[in-house]
Amino acid sequence: MRLSETIFILSFITILTGAKLDRVDLEMPRSIDALRISTENIRIDGNLNDQAWDEVDFAANFVQRDPLEGEAPTERTEFAVLYDDEYIYVGIKAYDSQPEGIRSILSRRDEETPSDWVHVSFDSYNDHRTAFEFWLNPQGVKRDIRRYDDENMDVNWDAIWEGRTTIQHDGWTAEFRIPFRELRFSNGGNQSWGLQVYRHISRKNEDDYWTYWSKEESGWVRHYGQLTNLDNIPRQRRIYFSPYTTGQYAASSSYITPVHPASYDLSRNLGADLKVGLTNNLTLDLTLNPDFGQVEADPAELNISAFESFFPEKRPFFVEGGNIYHFSLGFGQNPMSNNSLFYTRRIGRSPQHYPDTEDGYVDIPMATSILGAGKLSGKTSSGLSIGLLNAVTAEERATIRYEDQPSMRETVEPFTNYFVSRVQKDFRDGKTNIGGIVTATNRQLEAEHLKHLHKDAYSTGIDISHIFADDTYQFSTTIGVSSVYGSREAILNTQQSANHRFQRPDAPHLQVDSSATSLYGFAGNVMLSKIKGEHFRSALGSWFYSPGFNANDVGFNRNVDNSMQFIWLQYREDDPGKVIRNWTVNFNGWTGFTFAWLEEMTNIGGNINGGLTFMNYWSINGGVNANRRGLNTVALWGGPAMTQDPSYNMWLAVRSDHRKALSAGTNGNMGTAPESGVRWRNAGAQLTWRPTNYFALTASARWNEMHDTWANWGDYGPVTDEQTEIEHYIMATMDRNTLSTTLRFDLTLTPTLSIQYYGSPFVTAATFTEDKLVLEDHAQAERFNDRFHTFTAEEQDYDGNPNTYDTDGDGVTNFELENRDFNYKQFNSNLVVRWEYQTGSAVYFVWSQNMSESLEIGDFDLTNDLRQLFKVDAENVFLIKASYLLNI
Repeated sequence: MRLSETIFILSFITILTGAKLDRVDLEMPRSIDALRISTENIRIDGNLNDQAWDEVDFAANFVQRDPLEGEAPTERTEFAVLYDDEYIYVGIKAYDSQPEGIRSILSRRDEETPSDWVHVSFDSYNDHRTAFEFWLNPQGVKRDIRRYDDENMDVNWDAIWEGRTTIQHDGWTAEFRIPFRELRFSNGGNQSWGLQVYRHISRKNEDDYWTYWSKEESGWVRHYGQLTNLDNIPRQRRIYFSPYTTGQYAASSSYITPVHPASYDLSRNLGADLKVGLTNNLTLDLTLNPDFGQVEADPAELNISAFESFFPEKRPFFVEGGNIYHFSLGFGQNPMSNNSLFYTRRIGRSPQHYPDTEDGYVDIPMATSILGAGKLSGKTSSGLSIGLLNAVTAEERATIRYEDQPSMRETVEPFTNYFVSRVQKDFRDGKTNIGGIVTATNRQLEAEHLKHLHKDAYSTGIDISHIFADDTYQFSTTIGVSSVYGSREAILNTQQSANHRFQRPDAPHLQVDSSATSLYGFAGNVMLSKIKGEHFRSALGSWFYSPGFNANDVGFNRNVDNSMQFIWLQYREDDPGKVIRNWTVNFNGWTGFTFAWLEEMTNIGGNINGGLTFMNYWSINGGVNANRRGLNTVALWGGPAMTQDPSYNMWLAVRSDHRKALSAGTNGNMGTAPESGVRWRNAGAQLTWRPTNYFALTASARWNEMHDTWANWGDYGPVTDEQTEIEHYIMATMDRNTLSTTLRFDLTLTPTLSIQYYGSPFVTAATFTEDKLVLEDHAQAERFNDRFHTFTAEEQDYDGNPNTYDTDGDGVTNFELENRDFNYKQFNSNLVVRWEYQTGSAVYFVWSQNMSESLEIGDFDLTNDLRQLFKVDAENVFLIKASYLLNI
């Protein structure tokens, strides 16, 4: 497209969306004094009719940020702040000219719903990067989040605080009582904190802020106003002790064996959590024998790729405050974005060894027991963030029972210690920060059959972020270094794993060292971005992973020996017009190489994508993507690199107004690599129905269809010719269909009593045909067919076995393959009843159900598959967990 055409199109769209609106006079920066009171003056009931509220001045002058940026709000909002030696109080008056239109949704705590909300956010460190935020809606539902690194959020942070609301004839009011011990701040003196108060009016989709900043600017916390006159807050005593107990009953007919005649198992558990405030800004958390039985199961999947799947953390101990330990080696929305030097799910992982037995019945733990864990976190008055974490996991043993001999036990996971240290220092009011991380994993490898594991693994890294030129540009970089140690077997396994592929015969820069007992590597990223501007944003950068980099003992990384360079350009319009409320257009371009650099280009491509929101809050987005010819170094999992043919794909998504009682969204993606005949398509839909203010039902489904003409499968590497004993690589055409669905409902009886259900059927099936022998000397041929020898009918099934091949016609088998067709189906569900019978203390009742079946057939018949799935014997687990919080 020529430049003149581009300018014409952008000008036309700008006219369609309207001219820029006049701004109100913005009095910046804002500040408000807190008033000290005596404790007995306040009763938390949401009415704001105590005498203390009559003696303090309420601040107003809020400014819209949505939908009419910079305009005066359509409804008036006022607030005031009080405090005593233990608590800080915030009262908010949310006036409304149509009180019958107030959207008041009853939901479980921490669920963000399309309700009206008021928010209070304290930058109590006054570092312009960190904030503790508290929400209330008209039903009194609470939500709290922790903001970090200025723009990021930890939505899983939970504090212990009180809040009440009342709907009145002229609007609604909210009253917050937040203990100082839940915040982090310096000791003593007269303090000033950052403060933001904002309100969401659901029916108008309006957001009103006390301290306003333009959408042309990036950032969040650094734009807060000031809360002043906090004088001599005493050191807070913060000791929380929370013991818990669980009882579990699990039943399934699959439990019955000749050595285990019962169809059920019983178990119980005891543990405790301890939180100690060492100072006003440093906290020690300890957990002993933690139990996470109430945590929702991971979504079902069948991974036939060479790389590990990433699942998000859901366990409360590791989720809360987890942002402090965040050290990402990637960015953007791609498979590399989850790479990190610390991945908490390594702690308590599934055992890494399975006993080899032919006639025994193996009882193996599903996860490694965490004996104990502790973490120290906080931030000093000088802007130094500190995070220390140590966890110890037990030696796990599987029990092998025999019918005619005594049982025996075998270690399947060694005793392990995990350590993480994270620091970060702020400069220039948080606009420059420098950080570092150190991790260590140490295992006691006494059993010979565990020598394939790393005995010790260490990593260290630094990260730097610098905002400059009037907050217009940002430079950031992250560098990590890893080292692993172990037996020759362990390091050889690492070198030849699918992640590393040191044995790749055509790689000029890789070589296997079978005598090595250690391996070293580095990884990182660097980016320069334009983060401020009315219309234009941009970024350019790179990420890189050396061949020897391995963080997977306590971190997460996928494919290494690669680098990517990229550029991103964006044009955006945030001011609403007559038809369109806002829109964006993005351009992305990239190149990729291995560490052989110009000798091995893996990718070059780009895309154009964009999205827009209409005045009725429906939205649409989509894009087109193209990749030129490159090298695929992982297709053969250690074999030679193969040519990757050009590919093209497009996507489109439409979403309705999420505030409505019934809302929906749909999306689709389709693509092809025409020279190789590869094609794929997928489609998804989601429906949310909220018939009342206390019940919500969400259903979603996703369909994937894949036709891959050069697929690998399972953990196959090279296949040995039975006559010549030479290893070769065999690929096939795979046709795979997958359907994943999810049903959720939330029934909230009170803000402290809720029932949640999650059910997810999953079905996938694939057939493998047209087996083809990779011609290794021609693996990088330009034409697809020149890279393979496709087996003929005469070569296949010569002896009645469709998986055997005689390639030279001598009547003797050269290759015998396993049946690769599969049909896998699974159903996971959780029903959780949660009652918070007092602040911080709760009882859970959980019913989990699992069904699964795996067949060596490739037929996909959805109706029959689902019928058969629900005939499979189910594993039912019933759990009761009770915890009690002691505020010492």
